[in-house]
Amino acid sequence: SMLLHCYKDADQGGESAFLDHEIAYILLRDENPNWIKALSHPKSMTIPANILNGEIIRTEQTGPVFTVSPQGKLHMRYSARKNNIIWQQDTDTLDAFDFLQELLNPDITNDSVDRSGYIIRHKFRPGEGIISRNVLHCRSAFEDRLFEEKESTASNRLLFRGRFYDELPILQAKDNQRC
Repeated sequence: SMLLHCYKDADQGGESAFLDHEIAYILLRDENPNWIKALSHPKSMTIPANILNGEIIRTEQTGPVFTVSPQGKLHMRYSARKNNIIWQQDTDTLDAFDFLQELLNPDITNDSVDRSGYIIRHKFRPGEGIISRNVLHCRSAFEDRLFEEKESTASNRLLFRGRFYDELPILQAKDNQRC
């Protein structure tokens, strides 16, 4: 699960984009079924060890992007970061990564961004946020301007983020309707 909460929005930019990982799976599969096979490989993605002052904070973690839980639910382990992620060096894996980057990146041409119609875009304002499954998400570039004020010298974007291993249960409204 994931939580994002906006305390202070950016002066310019900072629009978020969200895409459900099950829809991403379908889009990848429809574009090239070999990409699903590549991203399901047990060595498709590696997050290098986190080493701080010579001490290993987190060991290297290698695994597939797509797995299916024992309950039969699709899980996606993914990062769009260009640094600190090592992708398996084969054509299908790298092409699938490029496809996802193009699909999600709000700074790429509108032709590539709008082709799915499944991406939700929103610039959070103070007090707004989202609680969801850990859907694919990214944001556009943003800028903050410094200004002079008696109590503060900076206007900086501030979003709080929480990521959780467990999926949120479906919320139930009165009369057993989803909310």
